[in-house]
Amino acid sequence: MHNFGFKIMDQDLDSINLILDYVLTHKYPLEISLSHAESKAKGLLKQRLANTEIPISAHTPHEYVHAYNLHHKEELLETHIQEAKNLINSEYSVLHLSWFPMTVRKVLQPAFKQHLLDNLERAEALCVKYDYRLYIENSFEILSFYREIFTQITNHNLDHLDFCFDIGHAKVWSQETLDEWLNFMDDLIQEGFNLHIHLHANSGLSDEHLSIMEAQERDLLKPDNFFNPYGYPEAFWVIEERFPMVTKVFEVSPKLAVANMQAVEAFKNSQ
Repeated sequence: MHNFGFKIMDQDLDSINLILDYVLTHKYPLEISLSHAESKAKGLLKQRLANTEIPISAHTPHEYVHAYNLHHKEELLETHIQEAKNLINSEYSVLHLSWFPMTVRKVLQPAFKQHLLDNLERAEALCVKYDYRLYIENSFEILSFYREIFTQITNHNLDHLDFCFDIGHAKVWSQETLDEWLNFMDDLIQEGFNLHIHLHANSGLSDEHLSIMEAQERDLLKPDNFFNPYGYPEAFWVIEERFPMVTKVFEVSPKLAVANMQAVEAFKNSQ
């Protein structure tokens, strides 16, 4: 058995039910983007996920609240944590550092990084208050930036903050290879951090969130010479075998989510 799962990124009730039917039948892990869940969708989620034993995590509404703006949006993160725990019994949430690329000017780096650290301390305080965890997701920055951030997290004893690796973000916005990111994740585990992983395919030109079927239609399954030496979906299985205890959710169109999972599983069974 593997540790792949699904992510609900839609408020359409039919799409949500399609994923929930499959998840609850097969006991897959589930991540829910609460930023997309309106009142009817939230009621459905609360009803169908009551008393379930599957692992559930949440994603913050990152267009509204992220680490960079916590100095004046802290109450939004607190509301999210309360809702994630009470509505879906979430074990943790994924948090972006920002909704937009941040400054790369060298003269501003000390002030910028201090600002982030101050806000991560705010996030840590909320986690302590609610016995919760937040997983920081890589987005627009290169790998060395995250090494530095997690060194500061360790040095300042921010013990409720962990890491979410998004394979598509790393391909589009970093300069490093997939293997270099996986080595970083190995280092984080050795340092005591937890991991969560987002999986999907893209061309490298933009964050396209492609399913295996869509990637195949665009001739994107083969290895590339700059990031993914394995191709899709073999890269997903390399990650699964390297981090078997880590939850890995596919971020693809809800209508294609089940077929995507079946295609990934069929690939492994054919080997």
